[in-house]
Amino acid sequence: MWSDKETLYDCLGYSSYVEVLANICTQRELAPLTLGIFGAWGSGKTSLMTMLRYRLDQAVETNKARTLWFNAWKYEGRDEAQSALIHAILGKLTEGRTLANDAKDVFDRLIKGASVLKLAKFITKTAITLTPDLSGFLDCFKEQSKEVAETMEQFEQDFQSLLSQIDVGHIVVFIDDLDRCPSNKVIETFETIKLFLNTPQCTFVIGADPQRIEQAVGEVYGVVDSRRTKDYLEKIVQLPFNIPVQNPQDIACYVGMLIIGRHLQSNEGWNTFIEQRPQLYQAGSGLLNILIEWATTNEKHLCVSCDAIKAELVGILPYVGILGDGLRGNPRQIKRFLNILALRRQLADANKLETDEALLVKMTVLEYVWDDFFNALIDTVDPSTGHSPLIEELVKGDWTSEENQSELVAGFAEKTRLLTFLKNEPELSGNTDLRPYLFLAQTSISRGKQAPLLPPDEKALALAKSIAGMDRVMSKSASLRAAAEEGGTVESVIRHLANALGSSKDNRARTHILTGFDTICMKHPRFYDDVVKAMEQCDPGSNDAVGIAGNNLLANAETRGITISPDLKERFSKAAGALGVLTSKRDRSRRK
Repeated sequence: MWSDKETLYDCLGYSSYVEVLANICTQRELAPLTLGIFGAWGSGKTSLMTMLRYRLDQAVETNKARTLWFNAWKYEGRDEAQSALIHAILGKLTEGRTLANDAKDVFDRLIKGASVLKLAKFITKTAITLTPDLSGFLDCFKEQSKEVAETMEQFEQDFQSLLSQIDVGHIVVFIDDLDRCPSNKVIETFETIKLFLNTPQCTFVIGADPQRIEQAVGEVYGVVDSRRTKDYLEKIVQLPFNIPVQNPQDIACYVGMLIIGRHLQSNEGWNTFIEQRPQLYQAGSGLLNILIEWATTNEKHLCVSCDAIKAELVGILPYVGILGDGLRGNPRQIKRFLNILALRRQLADANKLETDEALLVKMTVLEYVWDDFFNALIDTVDPSTGHSPLIEELVKGDWTSEENQSELVAGFAEKTRLLTFLKNEPELSGNTDLRPYLFLAQTSISRGKQAPLLPPDEKALALAKSIAGMDRVMSKSASLRAAAEEGGTVESVIRHLANALGSSKDNRARTHILTGFDTICMKHPRFYDDVVKAMEQCDPGSNDAVGIAGNNLLANAETRGITISPDLKERFSKAAGALGVLTSKRDRSRRK
């Protein structure tokens, strides 16, 4: 399994970015500066910031830069987030210093300023130890009468005065996980940063999803104009740096390095391995062989055998293209996906399930990326065969025919990326047995499917409602699931459907009921007699679809020895017309 935490080991090729950004952060002529490390959730922002901070700390004697790490999420549920940030900055600047009397006075005013600004009532340990008069420090919380604007101006003046008196070089403040916070905390943090934007010695590095920041601006200030929300962000963040999207070769290289890196037992091994990244990135189709060769040559750095490494690499690298299609190179998602996949494989072995490796990867990606589709897919799978009419229709494209339009299919038909993924290799069709993959899926993500736990009659009622529903794919799927049930549940489904057929005036619902009857009775022929009696209460009128479905049902019942009255035959045959006669003959021919 792989840890979800950030790392100092550069498996993503961030070294060149770190060098450039470190140089920018320590250029005095650029400060004050706010650098935005922008990217989506899991894109590697924290890892890049961690490497950047480490690089600055390693060269502190040269760049004279002190670094501070502030996790905004840690304070997202508390009132003191703003004050905590201010106190953390003040504490870092004065860390290890003995303040002169003048500096102590300035420090006290800054503390009081933070309080008056209503930034929070939080006192860091460092701040307390540096305050000469603790009682005076606590009394500051009672002073709430000053104007905020006046206090902000005084705060800025005092802060610059403190910096000049303690002769600080440069401070680089890293603010992480801001996009995980509620909107009000996001804005409070940005407003706090604004207090320091006139201070030459300050650089802020903010890791966040810019869309989340813009959303927070809109929610807090009631701004609906996207241009105005962008303007707010641009005024505070002078230099945005967007995390590059990982291409397929990046992903393959990253996955290979994760696999080997997990089994390296020393920093020496890691350092030796990291040096190979440029070669790995340029390896193309030869990546697998290069990784295996490196593991063989450097076995002394590994805590497992080369054969074990080879087996892991062969088990996933050939399917990296599927990961690229689904996960789009998100490092955190890739790690989590690999953990889920490893669990699935172990469970498959434990339960002696036969699975196709490529399909296992593809189904796991579907579940992870398109959970709404995966939920719908579960509802359409025939429990006796594992086949899904939803998959069949999406892959074949029958949903484009207005005559055969399914609401369920139409809900996913416009998701171009999903359709492309379904049609790409490995093949996934309506005839694919999905049962082993769905069995494995239930172990990691709860789908909340209640049908198997319902009492028989409640289950039957739920199935009957789906069969009589407006969506053709769902109706077909529910019919297949009903047919797979035991006799008592089937009998109850037939009863509910018979009642619905007699009362319904909707032609689509009646068509689905008659088709469902046929599907169920093909597996449970003893119910044909009950179904034919129910049909006596149904007037197909002149609707072709109802007539065809009923005509087929009666024809199949007759082949099973059920006596059909001439009046009933004529009623449905007339509604079906010539088209219905041809359809009925064709269907009976297929079943033979």
